[in-house]
Amino acid sequence: MLFALGAGSAGAQWAPPRSATTDPPATGRPEVRYERVTGEIVGGTYAGVLGYFAGRGLGTVATSMMSGEDDRLRERIVNSVGVGGAAFAIGGTVYAIGNMGAETGSFPRTMVGVSAGVAASLMLSKVVFKGRMPSDEGTSKRKWLMAALESSLPAIGGTIAFNRSRRWQR
Repeated sequence: MLFALGAGSAGAQWAPPRSATTDPPATGRPEVRYERVTGEIVGGTYAGVLGYFAGRGLGTVATSMMSGEDDRLRERIVNSVGVGGAAFAIGGTVYAIGNMGAETGSFPRTMVGVSAGVAASLMLSKVVFKGRMPSDEGTSKRKWLMAALESSLPAIGGTIAFNRSRRWQR
């Protein structure tokens, strides 16, 4: 449509045609694109695994300077830094993929979703493994399934939270 009626004006005003790829509408919410959601979940999951190991490396370096013989405390610190590294890697990846083009969302809300996914992952692990790691005999499939689920839940939570806050960039 080449002409649009001007609000409060006596005549018609010319309005250039809007391109769906370059100009977002002024109001409304963007449609969910499933290829983007898949990219957010898969990319977030793999980024989380890399972030976890990078965080553990950083935690190991930091705790190597600690004096004392408390190995349990060191391992808790290393693991916590690893989980933190994973969380920010997941949140950053989900936000970066979701923020492509003319759409944007909320990074703080994305991180809340990632945190909810981490909490769900930890709870699921406690329920399935009852606070202990399974023995190596005959549980390989269950361990791989749990590892995949545990690493995906934070990315799924972050993706849900990001997409609930999605809007057009202004």
